[in-house]
Amino acid sequence: MRVSGTLSRGRRGLNLTTEQGEIWVLEADQDVDHLIGGWVLVEGIPKGLDRLRADWVGIPTENANPE
Repeated sequence: MRVSGTLSRGRRGLNLTTEQGEIWVLEADQDVDHLIGGWVLVEGIPKGLDRLRADWVGIPTENANPE
């Protein structure tokens, strides 16, 4: 699965909020603190209703930010 949105930190860990307002709780092994507050692209596997096991988190190579 590939999804993009704004990365933030919440009570349950890392959150990704999509343009549509969906919130995914990310499980990521890599250090992504430097990406918090920015628009990111996440590739991973859904784990439950709102969790995403991230294989990769990074800045999109093309401008995927709708703003």
